[in-house]
Amino acid sequence: MNIQSEFRNALFIRILIGILLFMAALFYAVYNLLITFNPNPLLIVACLVVLFVIYCIPDIFEIFVLTIKDGGIEIKKIITGNIKFIPYEDITNIKRGKVRFRTKTGAISNGYYYSTLIFKNSKSIIISPDHFKNYQTLMSCIYEKF
Repeated sequence: MNIQSEFRNALFIRILIGILLFMAALFYAVYNLLITFNPNPLLIVACLVVLFVIYCIPDIFEIFVLTIKDGGIEIKKIITGNIKFIPYEDITNIKRGKVRFRTKTGAISNGYYYSTLIFKNSKSIIISPDHFKNYQTLMSCIYEKF
């Protein structure tokens, strides 16, 4: 039995918006600094956006496809293509957390639960319904084997 994770469409939309924002801010910053040299407040915002997106780039390399197999879990990084197989015996704990959306006046929504798989070598991965459409199916199969 192989169950493969399915990404939510919103994940790729967020990545695409980030790439477009990065390109626009980078173009604006380079154009203003090198061609017109017109320092203005928008240039500062564009530089901050460029720096923020550069800070977020390593997270893109951590996006993975999860395949639940009979013997363990296969994790394949999308960009690098690295494949890592983790037997169920290497999972020491499954922690569950909740993400809540709050403001000063109270909760915006009820939030959602995510799961963290902790391994023997003290490494961990987070499986979230924010990334995977079939989060419930994936987690029920992992709990069943764990």
